[in-house]
Amino acid sequence: MYVLRLDPKLTNQVVTGLSKEIRDWVVNAIGSVVVADGIVEPNELIALQEAIHLLDSKEEAQNLMTLVKQKKLYDIEPLKVPLETGASLFFYIASIAVVDGNLKKVEADVLIQVAKQLGLPKEFGKTVMRWAHRQMEQNRNWSEEQNRLNLERQQIIDSANLMT
Repeated sequence: MYVLRLDPKLTNQVVTGLSKEIRDWVVNAIGSVVVADGIVEPNELIALQEAIHLLDSKEEAQNLMTLVKQKKLYDIEPLKVPLETGASLFFYIASIAVVDGNLKKVEADVLIQVAKQLGLPKEFGKTVMRWAHRQMEQNRNWSEEQNRLNLERQQIIDSANLMT
């Protein structure tokens, strides 16, 4: 009935005014987090949808999906951006990585690589990772409660059918 996803306003806030080069780098980083464990799970499609919205054309979106299916994205190269921009991008990518309430070690390792390639101080990266862990728990709790409510909803519907 409901799905947990990143607020589109955040995406607009983070990427507005960024060059195509930076947006392409972000798309690659998101894709790398998604395919890090070799499995693209249904919940990770949310992250890919976010990435696709950053691309300029359908052709670029198709190329991204081809790379994801092959589980072969480009290496995450260093990106020269102001520290504030790098911090904002890292929070954004970390938010996407934990939106489904799950973060595997290999995905966390990719996030650490993202922080490094953005030139962020190691302690900042660790602090954001701790924040991401708490956000992940919050997302997991929300999803579990939503599943319980969906089950309750179905039980109410089923009981109404029995009354007729």
